[in-house]
Amino acid sequence: MKRIGWIGLGWLLGFSVGWAQERPAEWLRRAVRAEQTLTVSGERVTEIRMGRRTERIVERFWRQGGRAIRIEVLAPPERRGEILLLRGDKWILYRPTMKDAILLPAPLHPHERMLQRLLMAVEKQAMTLTLNPPESVLNRACIVLNLKGAALPAPRKPREPAPPFAREPRHPEPIQNLTLWIDRETGLVLRREVRFADPDRWVRMEITRLELPTRLPVSLFELPEGVVVRTPREGRFERIEEAQKAAGFPIRLPDYLPDGTRQEGIIVRRLHDRALVAIRYRCPQGNFTLVQTRAPNADFKLPQPPHQRPLNTHFWQVGDYWFGLVGSLPKEEMERIARSINR
Repeated sequence: MKRIGWIGLGWLLGFSVGWAQERPAEWLRRAVRAEQTLTVSGERVTEIRMGRRTERIVERFWRQGGRAIRIEVLAPPERRGEILLLRGDKWILYRPTMKDAILLPAPLHPHERMLQRLLMAVEKQAMTLTLNPPESVLNRACIVLNLKGAALPAPRKPREPAPPFAREPRHPEPIQNLTLWIDRETGLVLRREVRFADPDRWVRMEITRLELPTRLPVSLFELPEGVVVRTPREGRFERIEEAQKAAGFPIRLPDYLPDGTRQEGIIVRRLHDRALVAIRYRCPQGNFTLVQTRAPNADFKLPQPPHQRPLNTHFWQVGDYWFGLVGSLPKEEMERIARSINR
């Protein structure tokens, strides 16, 4: 009988330990489901500390699951009145006093996607996940999750060749510590704090008012009558049709591409009041970028790639079009691509 009691106690302890190990990840999964399904509204404050400067953003928000989102900026004063709408997979920025809205070329990443990436990192053991003592936010009981980077950093991805006119990307500092305050009742993240290696760099978000309506008016997620959506003049695009509207001229594409080539995105930039288009490609033989602009009756020269990068280049002109190929693709392949572009 005593032996049975010890076996039962051992089983109970083992079950409890297993439950404790699984519990944090399950709360993270529940937070993802809450972002995908719940109808919520309220206000939130985001503070971003960058050295000596702190930026404070106050927003009202409405969300119908992950299908429709509306964000109104209340502060800082210079941004007050800005409205962001998620329509399908596109974000639109407008002000009620304006008669046009801007289709954002680069997608914003809803909180749901950030949580999904964190969950994936935990499942791949790239981050550790632990439970902190419970706390309350907005007088609501919260589960507190703490995530830290694993001891061994992930291998760095090889740097890809950039277009010769592209702005140097800012590489974000790796996250050292991330804490989530998750509402025990709903699974919503009510507070989030991100810490970096530099103690003077951090990001905090906290919901300061929360409502859980049954439904939200459809009109909240619609543009006012008469507001026209226009394409921005520059930015990052996924489709040629969108980039072409920003560029203002027909974009020429090659008829020949090496086997296994896939398009990675399009960038449109303004240089000396001219639109330059860069289409990034990736293929087994090497990555490359096709650059083009239209400069009728002008003495124009495409900018050269940085000298410190060992890249192949090929520049040429056809009529009033100016082209450039820059990348690690072999020179003979670049010349074959150039010959295949519609002249």
